[in-house]
Amino acid sequence: MQSVTTQSRLNFSSLSPLARCGCGTGTGTGLPSVNVSAASSGQVSGCNQGGVFYDHLKTVGNLPAGSGSLTGSICEDLPTSFLGGSVGYPNSRCSSAGYELLDNNEGPGSVEEEEIKVKLKFFFLNPMDKYLLTRKIPWKLCLQILKAVIVTAQLWAFADYRYAHTSYYTNQAITMDHLFIKDWDQAREIQGAETGKLALYRQSDLYKFVDFAISGWDSVEKNSFGPFFKNSSLGFCVEHYRAGNITRDLLFSLDTQLVEHCIYLQKEQWTKFNTSQNWLRGENFTVPWQALERLYLNFSLTSTSLRSFGPDPGPDCFKFMTLITFDNTDHDGQISISLDVKSARIQCSSQTAVTPRSTYSQLIMSHNILVIILCSSSLILCLRSLLRAELLKYEAEFFLERNYGLSLTSSEKLEFLNLWYVAISVNDCLIIAGSVIKRLLELKTTGEDYWDMCSLMLGSGNFLVWFGLLRYLGFFKTYNVLILTMKGAVPNVCRFMVCA
Repeated sequence: MQSVTTQSRLNFSSLSPLARCGCGTGTGTGLPSVNVSAASSGQVSGCNQGGVFYDHLKTVGNLPAGSGSLTGSICEDLPTSFLGGSVGYPNSRCSSAGYELLDNNEGPGSVEEEEIKVKLKFFFLNPMDKYLLTRKIPWKLCLQILKAVIVTAQLWAFADYRYAHTSYYTNQAITMDHLFIKDWDQAREIQGAETGKLALYRQSDLYKFVDFAISGWDSVEKNSFGPFFKNSSLGFCVEHYRAGNITRDLLFSLDTQLVEHCIYLQKEQWTKFNTSQNWLRGENFTVPWQALERLYLNFSLTSTSLRSFGPDPGPDCFKFMTLITFDNTDHDGQISISLDVKSARIQCSSQTAVTPRSTYSQLIMSHNILVIILCSSSLILCLRSLLRAELLKYEAEFFLERNYGLSLTSSEKLEFLNLWYVAISVNDCLIIAGSVIKRLLELKTTGEDYWDMCSLMLGSGNFLVWFGLLRYLGFFKTYNVLILTMKGAVPNVCRFMVCA
């Protein structure tokens, strides 16, 4: 409810400087002389009924004809143009008693407008100016600096943990190259070494190669150093054209639709296994050499590592899905060979040895909890700031619409959206989710391989954390030029990356 006061529009202190018509002094006409004591009793006499009146815009108008007295009912006696209206329209600010209604809490200079101006001015200050003005500690700034240090330490610990697993997977793949690839050369283990393509050129060589791989698969549990165990049967699959036959006269019939046929060697059938040729013949399986595209040997092994890779002590169990590929897609007289191993950590069936948690394990667990708490606090503070900004935007827009009939443009509305807070909120969500997955991996409570997902979340979150600190460097004159240069160069860099 607006508080409204009624008072006479006459201002006696402002009338005396305008008494230029000589009213009461014998010089000039138009502006009546006012007796303050008489005015207090309600009777103010004008010296001339047909005089002129100078209004607040310094325009000249005739006083209304009549008794020439101003009884205080200025809405009846003064010209319409003086009252702020227009000719032919009533003055809506006049009361029935003849007094003008003046608002004291709306419009220019009102208390409400000054409050909104103060809020907007304070909102667009940077944290350094806010600190100098209020002497309050910028908690969000301090929290972001502390979070950057803690999150970086967490990423370092996770990188060390991830490297141990990656190194173990790589070493196991090299071991399987020696176990299942005939005539494997150690020089191929050196990245960038010029060893040539590993390929076969005769059908007899391919049968010998398959015999070596099957023999290695059968003896892997007894002959290897690592604790490998067969977890599936051995599959022999051939992918070829549906029809492909070429005669000596270069007459051929060809159907390029690819089909695949597979046979499987069970562990119980190994006692009857002699050679791969005999096995294929016994299965009534013929390899269409002229139409051959690819040939596969696939099997699965499980293994256990007694070494603890992460902060949680105890062995880890793994599953290695091995695929040996013989590629003939080029049809150039040679079949290239490759061995691919897909590794995954699995749940161990049972664990008889229990190792107590070390100090390092407890420290890593506490570190994860601290990261989650810091990021949750940062997320809450940023979301609160974004919400307050939206409320201030609606408050300012409502005030301008109500009092001035103005509305904010789209660009002006975007000024209330702090994209730095949005980026901080995103990295907080990424780091919280990554910390939860990291803890599940450390506790070995998940059978899925979430290493890549966890690496992506923690890495992206850490990048955004340090990127968000660039905002605060812009508050210092030394680094402000650098930040402005980067801000101006970003559109051109993005345009180059998209169009190049």
